[in-house]
Amino acid sequence: MRSLVLVLLALAACSQPKTEEPFTIVMLPDTQLYSEKNPSIFHDQTRWTAEHVGEENIVFVTHVGDIVQNFAERPEEWEVADAAMKRLDGLVPWGVAIGNHDYDRNPDNPRQADKFVEVFGPQRFAGRSWFGGATENGLNSYQLFTGGGREFLIFHLESDIPDDTIAWAESILREHPDTPAIVTTHIYLDDRTNARTAEPYLLGEAGNSGEAIYQKLIRRNPQIFLVLCGHWATAGGEWFQASPQEGGSEVFEVLADYQTRENGGDGWLRVIRFDPAGGRIWFKTYSPTLDQHESDENSEFVFFVDFDQRFGKR
Repeated sequence: MRSLVLVLLALAACSQPKTEEPFTIVMLPDTQLYSEKNPSIFHDQTRWTAEHVGEENIVFVTHVGDIVQNFAERPEEWEVADAAMKRLDGLVPWGVAIGNHDYDRNPDNPRQADKFVEVFGPQRFAGRSWFGGATENGLNSYQLFTGGGREFLIFHLESDIPDDTIAWAESILREHPDTPAIVTTHIYLDDRTNARTAEPYLLGEAGNSGEAIYQKLIRRNPQIFLVLCGHWATAGGEWFQASPQEGGSEVFEVLADYQTRENGGDGWLRVIRFDPAGGRIWFKTYSPTLDQHESDENSEFVFFVDFDQRFGKR
């Protein structure tokens, strides 16, 4: 059920305790064609983010995967991605989910992703206080950040999230009880069906479809309140929905992928504004390259959540 409301009004200025100040997460959809053909657009995205950390109170940046286009075969694409993301270092916590184009394309081992681990593996984040840890293969990680006076947990999980990764994620949730959690994973919703994916895309029987991920991980863990994904851009590359969880909560599920637009996406990204005092999460779609906002019903919308009621007062 899409119990959601189109947002056409700006946030009204209000006086509130500092711990309840609004804060922002930036969501970077598939950048694969920027890394391949339009590196300046990738740099536009992270430059804008770096320049607006203070003004927008950006507390985290999450990349949904498909960082590059040509797997491990063109090192120059990884160099573009490395340089673009490096601009955020020391300014704001960030994480990347591995997309299907970010693996090594080994038919005998579809989970092999040596290049991804080399560039964006856990060693890159060594010493960062906000980096929580990673699985042994380096394909899954979690981070901790603070927004509105509350600690949040965010996972970046591999494509077709296999059962062993689901078990790992649940172990991390148990270590951080009552901490609101976000999952970023590459393949989850399908814009062609406006639903969760029905089949694994990359790993076959060794992986899980979006629907299986929902049933095995998302539905049964109401600590997870938000799922972010990319990959599908066949029918516009946007979709959002709210789905029930055990205990009566809802999880908000959001797809964004603009790679089929001009120039591989024209720099469109998601600005996710949290308003703890108002109990709202505002999604806006903006392109630093075009300096334009997109405000149709799938591009600008709001979810409602009372964090104090759902997760307890801080």
